[in-house]
Amino acid sequence: MATLMNVNDQAMPMGADSGAGEGQTGPKRHFKHIGELVDGGAKVVIMYRTVPGEPNNCLVVGTKFLPDLYHNALMKAVESEGGQSADEFADFASRQTFPDGTNMLAMMHNDNYIKKFKTNEIMVTFGNTPDGRILLNKLNEMVAKEKGTTVKSMAADPDAPAEKKTTKKADAKKTTAKE
Repeated sequence: MATLMNVNDQAMPMGADSGAGEGQTGPKRHFKHIGELVDGGAKVVIMYRTVPGEPNNCLVVGTKFLPDLYHNALMKAVESEGGQSADEFADFASRQTFPDGTNMLAMMHNDNYIKKFKTNEIMVTFGNTPDGRILLNKLNEMVAKEKGTTVKSMAADPDAPAEKKTTKKADAKKTTAKE
């Protein structure tokens, strides 16, 4: 009987901390726009942290429902430099295509993969310890504070017409007769 030998001269890391820190390919990275449902732990990509006019809601895509081709392309987009630099992932996704040529954001919208959830039902995961987890509503509050604004104003509809200022008649511009 032939003896088996280990042809891989690098040992596989084992133990409780084997998924954290330095690995064979370098440090483990943590990505923006990734989260999970508080109830059940299903993985999601956070498309918009708030919904226009609804500061307590967000839009997410449940990654397990996507076909493998789309899932893999979506995750590559999330992990890309452009995806990570985007404030809202959907803004970046609107400029990306899946391998079959369809627009990423349009396909997920048209095929009903994008779902609305309360921000307090989404746990943002940016690490593998309890310190690397925060509820989306708390993250939105932190981002708003950092920007010097409120979550409600961050959720303002950018396409909505600006509120018109009303002026008193006494403030109206005076006209002069033509000469």
